[in-house]
Amino acid sequence: MFHEICKIKNKAWYLVFIFLVTLNCNYKPLFNEEQFGKLNFKNIEISGDKRVAQIIVNKLNIIQKPSGKYSLLVDADKKVVISNKSITGKVLEYSITITCQVKIRNNITMESIYTKEHVNSENYKASKLYSDTINSEKKIIQNTSNLIAKQILNEVSLVLRDDN
Repeated sequence: MFHEICKIKNKAWYLVFIFLVTLNCNYKPLFNEEQFGKLNFKNIEISGDKRVAQIIVNKLNIIQKPSGKYSLLVDADKKVVISNKSITGKVLEYSITITCQVKIRNNITMESIYTKEHVNSENYKASKLYSDTINSEKKIIQNTSNLIAKQILNEVSLVLRDDN
């Protein structure tokens, strides 16, 4: 009984110690949404599949300002292919691939500070009702666009990270 109480006390002291060390060591998280929010975008251009590109831009929570010094270019493409058919030729499963080319450019120096192509693919089953299949596709597009937006936020945050 006494040993169990001592073990619990030791664990508590270790947790307090770790907490104090991380509190006092100027820890900065790698991902910081505030850094992306500090970017002032003068221009936001979308091309390709405009619906998918606009979903991604909306997920980034960007505010366009006339005084901004950056431009954001988003070129999105959506490709839906049949990935599985039955012997009779009935479609059983679709595969959707979303490709998004993102470029952030400094308008003053015309230097590109971030350029990357993001590609994500997912499968979904065909439903008996066409409307259910379309709804599944829309849900996949939303989820994949959200994932791409999170990847962009993480990577831009790392690029702009201030290690002072």
